[in-house]
Amino acid sequence: MISLPLDIVRRRWLFLALLSSVHLVMLVGPATTLGRLLFLTHIGLGLLWQPFVQPRRRLGFGGIALVILAATLFASYLNWGLLVLWLMLLTGVVGGKVFLFPDRWERLFYLLALGYLATALMAIALPESVRPLLGGVIEPMAGGYLTFIVIVLMAFLPVARSEAGSRPEIVDYIYGVMVFQTMGLIVLGSLGFSMIFKATYIESLVVTLLLVAGTLLLLGFIWNPRAGFGGLGGAVAQHVLSTGMPFEEWLESLANLSQGEERPARFLAQACGLLTRHLHAVVGVRWQTEDEQGAYGEQNGHLIYFNNGPTRLALFCRVPPSPSLRWQYDLAVRLLMDAYADKQRAQELKRLSFVEAVYETGARLTHDVKNLLQSLDALCAAAERPGSDSSKRFNELLRRQLPEISARLRQTLAKLTSPQADEMPSPQVATEWFDALQRRYTGMPVHFSAQGILPGHQVPDALLFSTVVENLLQNIAEKRQMAPDLQAAVDLRLEGERLIVDITDNGCAIPAEIASRIFHERIASANGLGVGLYQCARLAERHGYRLELAENRAGAVRFRLAPN
Repeated sequence: MISLPLDIVRRRWLFLALLSSVHLVMLVGPATTLGRLLFLTHIGLGLLWQPFVQPRRRLGFGGIALVILAATLFASYLNWGLLVLWLMLLTGVVGGKVFLFPDRWERLFYLLALGYLATALMAIALPESVRPLLGGVIEPMAGGYLTFIVIVLMAFLPVARSEAGSRPEIVDYIYGVMVFQTMGLIVLGSLGFSMIFKATYIESLVVTLLLVAGTLLLLGFIWNPRAGFGGLGGAVAQHVLSTGMPFEEWLESLANLSQGEERPARFLAQACGLLTRHLHAVVGVRWQTEDEQGAYGEQNGHLIYFNNGPTRLALFCRVPPSPSLRWQYDLAVRLLMDAYADKQRAQELKRLSFVEAVYETGARLTHDVKNLLQSLDALCAAAERPGSDSSKRFNELLRRQLPEISARLRQTLAKLTSPQADEMPSPQVATEWFDALQRRYTGMPVHFSAQGILPGHQVPDALLFSTVVENLLQNIAEKRQMAPDLQAAVDLRLEGERLIVDITDNGCAIPAEIASRIFHERIASANGLGVGLYQCARLAERHGYRLELAENRAGAVRFRLAPN
């Protein structure tokens, strides 16, 4: 069993009491004292039920006094004519709620209420209001008083699940006005037909209802004929979109300006100038962003503000715009602000792309500098040994290492002055490249081996191979700080025509979560920038190679650089 909120139940019974009270007024007669007292009760119930003012809103003393005065005056002069007008207004309010409910029980509840009000109006109130004027031509329908059965039936209808939610009480004013005008047309039409043709009221009412129903059916078909053409609905929509503003021309102008102007500030200024040409009655525009502000055209007239985050735009109009024009202004300005925001995002993406390019270049060069620093540290350590000044071995080490360090430093400076230079392949004889690599790591716990390398064979891209190997050896050196007995090996071999290099250490395995991401994104590192392997993998990919983790287990962590 569903427990319904008290507010929903209370509103339902208030509405049923509202209908019952107006029915009692018709039973005893609106011009009697009891009828007027019952009508005041009806007004009080209507104030409690009404969907226009929120229940929690407080009325001031002036508002309360005005309501009491208006209700007292209306009840004092109440008669059948005023009751007809009141029932028409109440029918319009209920009619404005009928089309807002998707659930069938809710819609049925208000449809029954609408049917009851329309029947009471046509069968009781209207005949009684004009009977003194037309004598026996129009007689009230005694059966109309039996419509109270509809109110009893409404009391037993179930409350829908959706109605039990926290739904605000609203009224569609357009539908309400249409229902009110339809009721007025039926009332005046039936009276006019009865007076002109001297027909009975029932005959006049039936003919008027048939004519109104036929007209509404015809208008409904014309509005949406579903026969291959748009109908009246499409024409009305086109008229609303084109009233005072050629919308297609504005969209075309905005698109052309967006393609031709990349700077956001100039785009916004030129687009605001276009607004005064395409928006009806707009004579000036003023805008303000986080960085600047500007104006275009005349700065006087009716002012309309539009906000979109930090961007604020104001339109100056000759006269206050109609609701349809204001809706068009809002749509046009939203398109303009969205295009301006896209320009800002595009500019920010360009800036971030430039920063990323600088960062990636700097990260690659940082690893080169770290490798050079490692070689210099090795020389400094050798120089600090006793007797190194007269040692032939130390002198040989200097003769081998210093030219190599100087050459590598020149390459690093060349990358700084020409970042794209490292994109060109740099072939070198494989034996010479491998011997130079061994010399750079003389005295370090790194084992070098070459298999199947012919004397004339070349390394297709010596700079790529050096960068990858040195980066991996630098990572092993940092890893050795936590494991002093760590050993490394560099194996160069030829498999067919493919030159492959493996860099292996006997340390602990790389965690699986890091191993799956190590070549695809930047990973934070405690000792570096966290981009070394990521940059090496991208560099290898650009040169037609693949850097991969060939083996990952405790005692054997092997990285491999091989052609694709």
